[in-house]
Amino acid sequence: MKVYLVRHGEVENPEGINYGRQPGWHLSKEGKSQISKVSQKIKDKGLKICKIVASPLERAQETAGILSQTLDVAVATDPRLTEWDTGKWIGRTMQDFYENSGYYSDAMVTKGMEPLNDLANRVISAIQDAVTTCSTGDIIICSHREPMAAAIVKLQNLPWPEIHNIDMPTASVWKLVFTDEHFESAQRFL
Repeated sequence: MKVYLVRHGEVENPEGINYGRQPGWHLSKEGKSQISKVSQKIKDKGLKICKIVASPLERAQETAGILSQTLDVAVATDPRLTEWDTGKWIGRTMQDFYENSGYYSDAMVTKGMEPLNDLANRVISAIQDAVTTCSTGDIIICSHREPMAAAIVKLQNLPWPEIHNIDMPTASVWKLVFTDEHFESAQRFL
């Protein structure tokens, strides 16, 4: 079985805000176009998708909705796929977060933020539940960069600083391969 991790499309954010878990952040026109192209590529590849599961945040729901329409597959919502909780950094600029949070330092400080191990565990549990409930095809998970990257890092037993090396721009797709519900591999797909 394959699980396709789809990062939501671009969000209109001209001020560079770390919007995180804040409600009200929707896909931009470009983001909708990105996901329309991704959904068509998935359809053209003939993938048999049995389930789409998405974060409850608007941008992920909109992404899942576009995929659902193109692939004719229903969307389920799972709160375990929501964005990483960056605590006091939500609502501040991304530049401030990059420069002052410590997350991008050699020490990878995450004080006051959701621990990466907890983040990875909740996303992996959502993926595993989806895998065990879908026997007729593959699965699409629509979520956010850090939650999905954390899951990839943990599934591959990589050190946490590797999270910064996961290539996952908006509207990108990663493929996870499971055999008998056990993780086998992860790679960039689209």
